Amino acid sequence: MEELYYEQIDEKVYQTTMDNGLRLFVIPKPGFQKTYVTYTTQFGSLDSRFKPHGKDDFVTVPDGVAHFLEHKLFEQEGEDLFTQFAEDNAQVNAFTSFDRTSYLFSATDHVERNIKRLLEMVETPYFTDETVEKEKGIIAEEIKMYQEQPAYKLMFNTLRALYHKHPIRVDIAGSVDSISHITKEDLYLCYETFYHPSNMVLFVVGDVDPSAIVNLVQAHESKRNKQAQPRIEREALSDPREVNLPRISEEMRIKSPRLMLGFKTKPIDEPPRKYIQRDLEMTLFYEMVLGEETEFYQYLLNHELIDETFGYQFMLEPSYCFSLITSATDQPQELKELILSELRQRRGKLKDSEGFELLKKQFIGEFISGLNSPEYIANQYTKLFFEGVSLFDLLEIIEDITLESINETSRTYLDLTHVVDSRLEMK
Repeated sequence: MEELYYEQIDEKVYQTTMDNGLRLFVIPKPGFQKTYVTYTTQFGSLDSRFKPHGKDDFVTVPDGVAHFLEHKLFEQEGEDLFTQFAEDNAQVNAFTSFDRTSYLFSATDHVERNIKRLLEMVETPYFTDETVEKEKGIIAEEIKMYQEQPAYKLMFNTLRALYHKHPIRVDIAGSVDSISHITKEDLYLCYETFYHPSNMVLFVVGDVDPSAIVNLVQAHESKRNKQAQPRIEREALSDPREVNLPRISEEMRIKSPRLMLGFKTKPIDEPPRKYIQRDLEMTLFYEMVLGEETEFYQYLLNHELIDETFGYQFMLEPSYCFSLITSATDQPQELKELILSELRQRRGKLKDSEGFELLKKQFIGEFISGLNSPEYIANQYTKLFFEGVSLFDLLEIIEDITLESINETSRTYLDLTHVVDSRLEMK
């Protein structure tokens, strides 16, 4: 077991890799009442085409398999896992994103017993033709429910307009049609490929003894007949530079129209740490241009061009990059023109050094505050680990950011020539 100490924030991380490839991280938090545990595989909705272990050819699975598999691993023959966790003072859950699936629990007691139960749950797949067919109906209803949420529908409409073929355009849960083609064999294939210990991370944060946790996990994992595997080969993802559709619109039963502007940019091949810095710099850029403290935001609000749904998002990964700006509005065209004009004037030209320094201090404060949340630590540490960076390197990365670097990044990663106008109109 290796101990890492981050003096600047007084945090210790204990880490080790099991013989079968499973990576374990433990962060002791003496005095914390709650312990938070995540068991995560680097398998998300983007991973629909890959080479299974020991195979030479790529295979394609239906959209939505990662999310479907998340559902199915909670089902064990003759067992109610939710009740078992609850009886040991733990709340269990899971989520699937574009790039990972995570199973998690928070507990105030019986931590080691709950860790063992989580490991057993994720490591014991149970799929039959009958249970797979039954799950299709449940997930189909979930997909329909998401499609009734304006913000969710607007976002994926925008992504479909931005991208021609990249799987980022596909709903994480898939579609009612795509999940209808999922078979038991698809689930076992994806499970054996992506749920191998070499592709997974177990993270424990709370008032725990790192040595006891390591011993528990080592004893459990040593009983599995698994050998460490090389990195999974996934199909390289790409997309044309141009947007798929410059304008997309759909009618929906809503109280007011909604606008979302999508900006598509081609990522530059850069080291993982640089990607994280770029992401933070674009977040700071949008906060300085569109944040609640800006004159521009107050103008939009005072003229009733936006409401509390106004927001913005930036995403940067090696195979895709986009910005989204959205709000409910009765004047979508005027709002669009004002936002585009403001971005043209401010992109690469920020000058408010004092405002930047205050915002930077705020970001650092929020990061330090987040380290009091076991959920924040576990989820962000795992996400960043898969991206090649430690969560505890963030403070150093933030401190390296300057107004000049934000201007350079906004010029690079805000492309105002590849824009999508996405709207939900009142039915």
